[in-house]
Amino acid sequence: MLTQAQQRANRREIELFRQLNDIFDWNIPRRQRNAYIKKLESGSTLVLTDLSKTILWTSHNFLTMTGYSHLEVIGKTPRILQGPDTDPATIIRVRESLQRANSVKADLLNYRKGGDSYVCRVQIDPLYDSQGALTHFLAVESEVK
Repeated sequence: MLTQAQQRANRREIELFRQLNDIFDWNIPRRQRNAYIKKLESGSTLVLTDLSKTILWTSHNFLTMTGYSHLEVIGKTPRILQGPDTDPATIIRVRESLQRANSVKADLLNYRKGGDSYVCRVQIDPLYDSQGALTHFLAVESEVK
């Protein structure tokens, strides 16, 4: 029964991601869109931000990975996950890549809501609408064990 509930929740989340794609009119190639869906299905966390890096949406796995609920992080930036031992050079590299609207991959030392640290492997992609305007960033995150 738990497996069925998880599968239903997973299908709803994938449908929500597709709806976000339609609402924001993203011009994501089918192969890339399918890759995001596969990441969702495999347990990765997706985090959608606007151009100012304000969190607009997180997948359900965000709670499992970080301890933060959707409601606790919507309107905040991913900096909420950084702490004293997060590498400043990595943060600068990520920030500079995003300022140039480039995709970026990095391993970051992040912190859960309870204060425990973990290594997060993140790939952040710029998202463009059908008119070619940069509208959002989408991060695919997973914990490195």
